[in-house]
Amino acid sequence: MTPAARIAAVIEILSEAPADMPAGAALRRGLQGRRYAGSGDRQAISALFWTVQRAIARLTWHLQRVDSAASPRTLVLAALHLVDGQSGEDIRTLFGAGDKHGPPPLNDDEAGILEALDAAQIDDEAMPRPVRLEWPEALVDDASAALGDQLETELAAMRGEAGADIRINPLKIKDRRKLRDRLAGKGMTCHPTKLSPLGIRMTKRMRTDDTPEFRDGLFEIQDEASQIAALLCDARPGMQVADVCAGAAGKSLVMAAMMENRGRIVALDTDPERLERGGARIRRAGIHNVERVAVPADWGVKRYRGKFERVVIDAPCTGSGTWRRAVDARWRCDAAALARAHEAQAALLDRARAMVVPGGRIVYITCSLLRSEGEAQIERLLAEAPELEIAEISEIWQDVIGNDACPPTDRGMLRLLPGRDGTDGFFMAVLQSRLR
Repeated sequence: MTPAARIAAVIEILSEAPADMPAGAALRRGLQGRRYAGSGDRQAISALFWTVQRAIARLTWHLQRVDSAASPRTLVLAALHLVDGQSGEDIRTLFGAGDKHGPPPLNDDEAGILEALDAAQIDDEAMPRPVRLEWPEALVDDASAALGDQLETELAAMRGEAGADIRINPLKIKDRRKLRDRLAGKGMTCHPTKLSPLGIRMTKRMRTDDTPEFRDGLFEIQDEASQIAALLCDARPGMQVADVCAGAAGKSLVMAAMMENRGRIVALDTDPERLERGGARIRRAGIHNVERVAVPADWGVKRYRGKFERVVIDAPCTGSGTWRRAVDARWRCDAAALARAHEAQAALLDRARAMVVPGGRIVYITCSLLRSEGEAQIERLLAEAPELEIAEISEIWQDVIGNDACPPTDRGMLRLLPGRDGTDGFFMAVLQSRLR
């Protein structure tokens, strides 16, 4: 495909996508309908598509400023100039009539848009802060309460692309450098992750599920923040552990390896399909101490009361800490969705309180940058649960990971941040149940 044909494909994919379809699904559908596109074409189409998605609030603001509506064509036009930095002359050539597979030539209004944007920059001081940061206006105060003076830096970092992290399986390979070297021999360049001792990060996102190392269970794809959260659960051999909202078992895999396959992990989730995907990963990793249990949405704790030394809650949330990956999810997060997340988080913490044994720990995790989904939930529980107290995560870090790389904690609680730490945005609190 020519550069112009790739641009035409992006405009068509944006035009064909239903309003309620997630961007990633729209892109996959668009590429499936273009099986003639080679790998380089697919990469170029994907890159421009996500460029538009990552800057859509700012692009729309610029277009409105020059009295233009935001359409697939005008958004792509603005992205090519304001984000990719292509000159007006080059863009006119790409939209010319010389390539039958390219987009139609610019009309007079579009040529006027390009001329009006000639001296503009993608970030403009006149932009409202939510627009400049590509963040829902209704969630700015909530994020500010969590991030404080780091708000601008961290939300700006959320506009970028997330890293592609690999986690070794310690049951099958002990040294991440050995996996790094093996993958390098296949053209996959990686470097050790900064915080997690189990991780390596790809310098370029590549498919890994067709490698023998993956099929043999030597590694999984897992963001560094999620690796750290699983390690800080401090699951030990012989323990009884509940992994609540286990999903596809990402954290269960880490905890099972830490437990050396001894003890028991009960992986609970309301989605049987996610649990089944987790089953395939568990088998590939050579793990046999994880019991998967599908539960109804209103599941009770009677059979689990006072059973577990670790109750790990990977709570449902807005996912705001992962919006570098699900870029358009931020624009679908409304007050009702946030209220449902708050209700679920509180209910899960209350269940965990009943499930943990005296002397055990509740580990609460959200991939969120909002205070209402992190600190506020912990403060609410502590006010009602005199038998619980916050355990200092930096001390657990020293015990489990054993280096001085722990980011600053706040009253014992930890936030991992995309700008400062290079990870997804994660909140984590560990609550110790007093012996009684």
